[in-house]
Amino acid sequence: MRWLTFFLLPCASLTYCPELFKNQTACSCFDNLDGSVVRCSGQEGPMVVEQMKKLYFEIRELTLENANIVEIGPRAFKNLRIKRLILDKNRIKAIHKDALRGLENILQELSLAQNKLTEVPSDALSGMRALSVLSLKCNKISNLTRPVFRNLNSLIDVNLSCNEVCELSSDVFDGVRNNLQNLILDMNCLKAFPAGAVKNMDALIALHLKGNQISIIGNEDLSNLTSLAMLSLSNNNISFIHPSALQNTPNLRYLYLAGNNIHSLPTGAMTQFKQAQVLDLAFNHLAEINEETFAGLESLQHLNLESNNIHTIASGAFAGIPLLLLWLPNNCLSSITPATFQGALFLRQLSLANNNIKDIQPLSFNHLANLHTVDLASNKIHSLPQGAIQGSDHLTVRLQENPMVCLQDGFHVMNGNQAINLTTEPNNICKTKWNQESHEVCLKVSANPIAPQCCERNAMASAITTSAATPTTTFKEGDELDGEQIIKAINSEEEEENVQILSLEHRSEEDNTAETTKLSSSYQTSRAPTKTVNMDRFWRLSHQPSTESSRLQHRSETTLGYRYTVKDSRQSQQTTRSIPGKELQKDEEQMDESNSEHVNDGKVRLRAAKKFRYVPARIHERQKMLANMMPPWLLTSTANRNVDERREFSKDDEVETVNRGREVMH
Repeated sequence: MRWLTFFLLPCASLTYCPELFKNQTACSCFDNLDGSVVRCSGQEGPMVVEQMKKLYFEIRELTLENANIVEIGPRAFKNLRIKRLILDKNRIKAIHKDALRGLENILQELSLAQNKLTEVPSDALSGMRALSVLSLKCNKISNLTRPVFRNLNSLIDVNLSCNEVCELSSDVFDGVRNNLQNLILDMNCLKAFPAGAVKNMDALIALHLKGNQISIIGNEDLSNLTSLAMLSLSNNNISFIHPSALQNTPNLRYLYLAGNNIHSLPTGAMTQFKQAQVLDLAFNHLAEINEETFAGLESLQHLNLESNNIHTIASGAFAGIPLLLLWLPNNCLSSITPATFQGALFLRQLSLANNNIKDIQPLSFNHLANLHTVDLASNKIHSLPQGAIQGSDHLTVRLQENPMVCLQDGFHVMNGNQAINLTTEPNNICKTKWNQESHEVCLKVSANPIAPQCCERNAMASAITTSAATPTTTFKEGDELDGEQIIKAINSEEEEENVQILSLEHRSEEDNTAETTKLSSSYQTSRAPTKTVNMDRFWRLSHQPSTESSRLQHRSETTLGYRYTVKDSRQSQQTTRSIPGKELQKDEEQMDESNSEHVNDGKVRLRAAKKFRYVPARIHERQKMLANMMPPWLLTSTANRNVDERREFSKDDEVETVNRGREVMH
């Protein structure tokens, strides 16, 4: 028994972060009850992983990003018990068939996003019995014409978005047809609905196909998908939906068809989606809603018809539908009548913003007992007749940016029976010719928001997260930075200022200095420009100042270049003294010649002033206070000063008089 215990000890795996992570910065480690979380970024990451393999490490999650990995060799994660492996943002082009050996019964999630794979690594994935989530988004995977998922009985989530898949064979998902629950094929180049590839997927719950080039939903394209609950077909080119497209798909509750080319809906096209609770038809080209358009949608609660070309809504078009939210902004409606929303008894929120509505007939909302919010902002309403927006006591109606808010008795919000005028509203419409007759503008279709490219990388974020040792980093197109700029980006501002000083003083020195200067200037273009160092001022202040300097005139008996109003006690008139401009042109370049001479007592005897100038009283007092702390060349002799002398200082015709014995303010 002792021998058995001794044999098992070396094979035990660690469940906590070892000492390995205390001596490096390429990876970070966090302890968890079911294993550690290790996150590495940069070229040093693979070297740390190699050291981890010697420790029989239990890892809940291992992230290895921006490491410039090109190929994954055989048994690359030997002795590591990894449950979640993330190898995003590398350059992986090939994966050895035995790369994941040893993880067959352990690895549950694998992400290979933002790499350079041209095909699904079927051989490497085959036999991964525990794998449930696989992400291959943002690669260069092209058409899938053969079965690529073999012996993956636990796989339930596959992400193939942002690739170059234009065609799917009918048997491509045969290996996971009975267990796949979430399939993401967004942002590819599919031109036809992949009916054969997804047919008879009993376990499929969500199918994502937005951002492709699908033009029609044909007959029985959605057949035998008994578990399908969500179908996303937004931002395609769909213009026609066959009335029999849905066959034996009873649980479809969320249908997204926004951003397509639908001009009309044939009778029965929507009726087949009886279980749908959310229907999104925004950013299409519908012009009319008739009685049959949404007939039979007995479960529909949220309907989005934003940014279409809807001019008319037939009487009772929404009758019998349990709608809670109806979204109709950015359309072409011109009037609202009691028949417009007749039968929509459960409606709670209604948006009619940014239409051409001028007229709202009385009792238009009176029969909607559950309605609590109506948005009528940005229409053409000049006035509201009695009872036009009468409803329940808790009904709130928004009326901002209508012509009526510009009237004296206008208001912005009707809350119950109370009209509210919001003083913080900008009322931009009142800055236009709101009181003139305007033409109806339609199409009022706003631009379809373009979905961001999921493969787009943030250049500056990559530069920050990548260590300085990484020689290459992927940036946005047009914002590429070279290695020198990345190194410069992590320098301190102190070093940057020193480089700037060197570039000004030693422009003709060796190539190394020239390169450093170039580096500094290139980095300054990517950040806020730095201040240029004033070298003239730097050298001037590094020498002993001249007694002729205008910066020391207030400390000496010679005050040059300042204007003071001096009131002499012996004269009643005020005299303004100033120094001619020629005297102000003396430069500190004559510092050595104009400096005072040193005497034996260590003090400095200043040159005798040509004319006696009064010094402001408060500056004279400060001189006395700081006399002991001043350097010798700033000390001034006060032997000739009259103790009983009165000094006055005037600025802007206000005179300040200071007496030695006492201080009196005039």
